[in-house]
Amino acid sequence: MNKLSGVIVVLSFLCAKSMAFEPKDSVQSIVSPVRINLMPGQSRKTLGRRLYLPIRYIGTNKVKLKVVFDTGSQGLILDAKRLLPAALVADTGIVMGNKDSLVLNGITVTRTKTKSRYGGTRSYAGNIAYASIVIGDKMGQVRTKRMPFILVYNGVYDLTGKPAQVDQHCDGIAGVSSGGEMKAGLVMKRENVVSPFNYLSFGNRVEAGFILAPLDRVKWERVSSMEGTSTVPLLTIGITEQEKEGFVLHRQQTMNGRFYPYVKGIISYSGLVISPSYVLFDSGNPAGGVIYEPDAAKKGKMNAGITIRFVSDEGTIYDYAANNSNYKTTLDSRKSKSVSILGISFFLENSFMLNYTSHTIGIKPVPPL
Repeated sequence: MNKLSGVIVVLSFLCAKSMAFEPKDSVQSIVSPVRINLMPGQSRKTLGRRLYLPIRYIGTNKVKLKVVFDTGSQGLILDAKRLLPAALVADTGIVMGNKDSLVLNGITVTRTKTKSRYGGTRSYAGNIAYASIVIGDKMGQVRTKRMPFILVYNGVYDLTGKPAQVDQHCDGIAGVSSGGEMKAGLVMKRENVVSPFNYLSFGNRVEAGFILAPLDRVKWERVSSMEGTSTVPLLTIGITEQEKEGFVLHRQQTMNGRFYPYVKGIISYSGLVISPSYVLFDSGNPAGGVIYEPDAAKKGKMNAGITIRFVSDEGTIYDYAANNSNYKTTLDSRKSKSVSILGISFFLENSFMLNYTSHTIGIKPVPPL
């Protein structure tokens, strides 16, 4: 637990300066792609899986945090109690008395509060904060500009109202999807807290975005818990023309001026066709997925052995068979859930690229043996 080394209240926190620090080997200006280690986790019982992104500095605080690497959401959220003294974290918000903001170790916490929902089942309330953040470990690090993120002080399950942790195995969630452009100045809305990778500087020949290598590179037989203790260089930050080779590119779907991480195509199973279908490739979902089925009579858990096929408008094909563990799949007829979700198992067989500059999603299947 970090100790409060001094609380400084400021009315205009954007002018506040952090103590100078230069984390060893961190890169702020990306002139060539940077490789970052990810930490895999796995439940031996259910075969559910996670990928964690390491964080080594927040402001001037040297930390050792890990957060879920989540292609299905945008913006960084952190459990406030992992970063602030417990006395400053109440169920109603970060404690700052009658002041406008709190500065602690290069982190500025504002009075602005927001909520984040995940999986349609749980919600987290948090204060928007700002800091420069170092992502990665000694094998490869990047350092963001001063960026907004959310410090979660309270979480609940929507149906029951019971307390919900951000994640019992880690310190938060890094939503690496990016639905829109960064907002200049103060951020007041959840939708403007975007991917931490948006707050990096990229060279002239390097486009903003990332590539996730196929997860078949992980020796999963050696991953025996969800804690994510081993590291694998699966992530590339920054995209060059050479890095794009072999990817099938899909334009991100747009609505009301925002970009969504959906790929359009057709889903079929058991001789039934759902067209058009919109799919979210979600590394934050530890199992198979959820298929949107407009027919309410067909909702519920899919039987093991049923094959689901997705064919994108650009010709990408992905097949898998539902089961009762890592490919567990349900049908959902709710209009509010009209986007199908394919979870982390999709990334076993495919390399995934999200280009923030061109607003494209790239998919490159693992070549057959």
